[in-house]
Amino acid sequence: MGDTGAEEIRQRQPGAEGFRERRSGEEEFRGRRPGAGGREPVTFALLAETGERTRFDDPPYLTRRLRRTPGRHPVMMQEAEAPDAQDRMRRHFELFGALADFHGPRLPRQLVQVLAYDDTARPHRLLIDRRGTRLADLGSPDPLHGPGLRRTVQDLFEAVAALHEPRLVHGRIGPEYLWWDPADGLQLAGLDGAVRAGEPLPDRPVTPWDPPGFRPGLPAGAEQDVHSAALVAFWIATGETVPRGASREHLHALLDQGHEDWLRALMQAAFPLGSGVFAPARELARRLAADDGGAGLFERPFAEQARRREELARQEFHTLRARRRQAGGGPAATAVRSTGAADEPPDWWRRLRVRLRPQRDPDLARGLVVECPMCLRDLAWDTADRVVLDEARGMVPERERTPAGDEARNAQLARTYVVCPGNDDVPQHEIPYRYPSFGTEPVRVGLVGASTTGKSHLLAAMIDQARKPTVMARHGLRVEALDPLHYHRYLTETVTPFIDGRQELRATVDRPDARYSTGMVVTDEHTGRSHSVIFFDVAGGRLERTGRDMDFLNRLNALLCVVDPTRVPGLTGQRAFAGRDPAFEHVRQRLRQQLADPAVPFLPVPCALVVTKCDLLRFRGYREIDGWLHEKPDAEGDLSTIERESEDVHAFLQARGGADWLQLPGECRWSTLHLASATGTTPREQPSGPRLFDETMFRQQRVLRPLLALFAMRGVMTGPAADAVLGTGERTA
Repeated sequence: MGDTGAEEIRQRQPGAEGFRERRSGEEEFRGRRPGAGGREPVTFALLAETGERTRFDDPPYLTRRLRRTPGRHPVMMQEAEAPDAQDRMRRHFELFGALADFHGPRLPRQLVQVLAYDDTARPHRLLIDRRGTRLADLGSPDPLHGPGLRRTVQDLFEAVAALHEPRLVHGRIGPEYLWWDPADGLQLAGLDGAVRAGEPLPDRPVTPWDPPGFRPGLPAGAEQDVHSAALVAFWIATGETVPRGASREHLHALLDQGHEDWLRALMQAAFPLGSGVFAPARELARRLAADDGGAGLFERPFAEQARRREELARQEFHTLRARRRQAGGGPAATAVRSTGAADEPPDWWRRLRVRLRPQRDPDLARGLVVECPMCLRDLAWDTADRVVLDEARGMVPERERTPAGDEARNAQLARTYVVCPGNDDVPQHEIPYRYPSFGTEPVRVGLVGASTTGKSHLLAAMIDQARKPTVMARHGLRVEALDPLHYHRYLTETVTPFIDGRQELRATVDRPDARYSTGMVVTDEHTGRSHSVIFFDVAGGRLERTGRDMDFLNRLNALLCVVDPTRVPGLTGQRAFAGRDPAFEHVRQRLRQQLADPAVPFLPVPCALVVTKCDLLRFRGYREIDGWLHEKPDAEGDLSTIERESEDVHAFLQARGGADWLQLPGECRWSTLHLASATGTTPREQPSGPRLFDETMFRQQRVLRPLLALFAMRGVMTGPAADAVLGTGERTA
């Protein structure tokens, strides 16, 4: 039975040779051995390890780490927590017994060994020889790299070959079922789900490790395991995953882009072109054993290749900044600087269809035409229907409310809305009367990212910081509500439950109309200019639509792009939603169609890209960004470091599988890149009500910097704070 299964297991019973009294911390496991020799029960003396209880959900097992005595050999004990888990445990025991009988003393160590099974009581228990760490929990294959990497990949195919020889198919090979120990190598677990060749594959979700064309219900075949093992080997060697659903032609083209010779040979043997024949697992294991590796990746620490990727990414960053300078300067060349405000709006404001007016006039001039930010309808502002909020929070026509006195009139204007009839796809809605009132172009900020990326949490954390007068005053800004009704509703329904109640926010509702989430008036104390700023935080799936209800995307003039690191394959090991974000590409295409100038290669829109949930990236050895994640909180207010942070985040994403997320900010003329966490931790289930964030870990990190960078690039913020953002970019870019 391999290294541990072949040794003789002594029965520890009173009177038997070697029996001794149980010491503190010891326990015994009594059960049947697998295979033909498992009729009589055997007893194992075990020493418990504290703090090592882990629960796995598929199937529901409670797992404990223990050590066998004498010798303190590491083992694991699984306890079934449900009837289906007991059935899976019994199947695991029976299948492993069949493998042990088939292979005899040559059963390879690369399969997780079953030592004994106890079904005499509840819960059923299984004692297994499973060591090390699950690959899915590593987050990155970096620890596997170095002189032992070739043996690790060989272990994977040895395990697959050992299953295929008695005509078993694993069917679920992936990092979730692979365990690695630096001394003992790789082991394949999850044998309870194996099926006989030709039997239907069990129903389950498709994963990044499944080959093209995989679907549940297909007859199980050895090629499925070989393909999955090859895709895992590609990840182990490169830290990247093959795009899901990629054709063989696409895969071969990918391999030709500078990958190691051994890796190309392995993948091409597993996925040959023009033939259904593939190299079996045993043949691939032999090739790996025969290949001496030379000076290739197998014999070179991964850190060396990671450094090279990072160097290339930094070169790309500086090249991009240089191209932007040649195309018309950085943000500082266009934004309103602290040297003094212009008497007239800049040319790129005057080209808009919105007719602007100075702030001092409380009543809008006749003839003003304003473009609705939600449906893009042109509205004659002085003749459009207007409503006002009454004491019962209802809307009544403004003509029925005519207060006397300038102060009362100004107070009513803050509660007044212009009614926009919408169109066939966008229902009627209201726009704050003050929306176009400040002689500057209103700023329309679009949050870009798929559902569950953390857009709503990030926006709520930003607004919570922005509403603090002392915080904004440090940067020369003053903030007030654009629309008191909706602003305070947003604070009450979103910000307060999240910040004060530590509640996880619900997924953004996919409404028929794409209303903005909240709005504010931002005044720059250095120039006296004010801007209306509104934020569009819509359901992630809506960003991929093409209908008229999404036309507001065409007029966004500032982007807040949100990257969830758990979607970047291999970055954090949490693969539930891994894969590129189609919202980025759709918004990019929309803006290119509406705003692109053939003479200028960049979009005239500032973009702040934020890698959210950065608490998940701490303590993972990411040298490019570790300094930002561990800096003191008061360092977040130093805006002069934004350009260095942008370079580091660009290098981090580009070198570690996140290049797709860099395309949109890379096509904007002005962009910054940031790390932030709106929560500092993950939410926990509650007996009732919404999930809550842990009180001791819940905090906001670096959430205001992306918003301030957008304000500087958009010209909303000037003075020393903006110079810190823009001046660094001018010098470095």
